[in-house]
Formats: sequence, structure tokens, C-alpha cells
Amino acid sequence: MSKSTKQPKKTKIKGKKRGFFLRGIAVLLPTVLTVFIFTSIWHFVGRNVTGPINGAIYGVLEGNGIGWTILGSMDIDPYAREFLAQGELPPELSDRVDEFGGLGSASFQAALTAWRLEQETFSRDLEGLAIDKDKLREAIVSEVHPAVGIVLSGILVLFLGYLASGFLGRGLITAFDRLLHRIPLIRTVYPYTKQITEFFLSDNDLEFDTVVAAPYPADNIWAIGFVTGPGIKTMHEGLNGRFASVFIPTSPMPMTGFTVFIEESRLIPLDITVDEALRITVSAGVLVPTDQQVAALDKRLCSAA
Repeated sequence: MSKSTKQPKKTKIKGKKRGFFLRGIAVLLPTVLTVFIFTSIWHFVGRNVTGPINGAIYGVLEGNGIGWTILGSMDIDPYAREFLAQGELPPELSDRVDEFGGLGSASFQAALTAWRLEQETFSRDLEGLAIDKDKLREAIVSEVHPAVGIVLSGILVLFLGYLASGFLGRGLITAFDRLLHRIPLIRTVYPYTKQITEFFLSDNDLEFDTVVAAPYPADNIWAIGFVTGPGIKTMHEGLNGRFASVFIPTSPMPMTGFTVFIEESRLIPLDITVDEALRITVSAGVLVPTDQQVAALDKRLCSAA
């Protein structure tokens, strides 16, 4: 068999292998990306929300007399021998351990208890009481599951929402806002983050509910956009027209994009939902709704030709 006949077969085999590989990626990638997104969200919440809440809970249980009472109900005694930090003992005790008969002797435990009672206040200083912080924290974590932070986070959000719906709560939030508006540096950021948050979470009609085709970035090039507002008065008067504000998302990450102002008459409303528009953007135009699909491209534009 000549080389000219072998070469096409090798090329076809390589093409099939590459096709199988790409199909495998197409099958696996959505699952991997989904797991990655939810894992990232879980780690973010754990690090920035539940983590601090759990840390505050553990700190309260460790750091005062009321917390120790609660620990007692969990059968955790911070004064137990397993939590003793021998390196934090005062010289009058650490130098006489052998004289007392060892750490487990009754005489040493009595002397240690008497010394701790002299140091004890409502606020518990673990180092000052010769208690191993790490070991005590491990015992508390084993009894108070980190999921408690998630539950308390939800309760806190519900409580703040309930508080904000009442007269007194609105007054407190207004006072807090005024305070933040007066703090240097913070006042340059907080008002705008508040506006953006209220824009996405408010119950008014100003939402991403109008999907349009916008002439961007040139007259003969069209992009999917979301109408976000009626525009700016000065721009309307200066240009003698109505220019709506439109958000143009970028592919494949629609969380970023461009805010542009385009004359309303040049915007073409699209009969698709926001979710469908986002899918089109994320997939770079591949995932088009069934009722919006058109005939195949010209053969000259198809790479498979």
C-alpha cells in the first residue's frame, strides 16, 4: 500500500480520536464546572460568613463564666487535666510538680484549683488560667458543629429583614447609614454599594427584565443587552433624544460588561427571557432557545465544511 493511501487513514483515525476527546470534555465539563461553582460558593460562605460566626460562638463559650456554664452542660470542663497548659503554670506550681507527686496527684490538683480561683474573673483568660486554647477549642468544635454558623446566619438575615420592616428598625438602619456616610473613606464606597445592592434586591420594577439587541460596539454589530434604566437627563437634553442605559454582558462571564447609553429607537426588544439571554452569552451564542433557532449557517462559514 502506498504512502498516499495510508496517510488519509491515519488522518481519519486522529480526527476520530480528537472527536472522542472533545465529546468527552463536553460531557464532563458541565458537571465539573457545576461542582466547582458550588464548592467555591461553599468555601466562600464558610470563610467569610459562617467561619466568623462560629469563631464568635466559640470565643463566647471559652471567654466568660456564662459560656463555661454552657460548656459544663456539654460535659466539657475547661479546668480538666486534659486541657492543662503546663508551660503557662506559675513558677510556684511548675517548680513543685514533683514535690506534689505529679500532675495527677490530689495535692497538685488542690493547689492548682486554689490558684485558678484566685485568678478567675467573669472574663476568662485562658492563658492566665493555664488552659490549652487549642485543645479546648477542639473539644468545643466536636460538640458545637460548624453547621450552627449556617443556621445562625440564616436566622440573623431573617431577623435583620424583620427589623428593617418595622418603624424602629428603619430608624436604626437610617441612623447607621448616616454614621457610615460621615466616616472618611467608607463614605466614598458604601453609598454606591448600597445603591447597587438595592437595585438588584429591591421589589420595584427597575430590574433586568428587558432584553434587547443593541448596536454595540459599532452600528453594524449587534450585542445582547439588558435595559437598566431610562438614562440621564443631561444626555437626553444635550443630544436631543432619549438614550436608555444598557448593560452589555461579556462572554463567557456575564458578571462583567459595559454600561452604554443608546438611543431607544435603535434598540430591538428580543422575545427571550433574562435566563435565556445569559445562557446565550455564557455559551458564546451556542445555546440558543429552540423557538429562536434559525437555519444552518452558509457552508462557507461552517468550519466542518
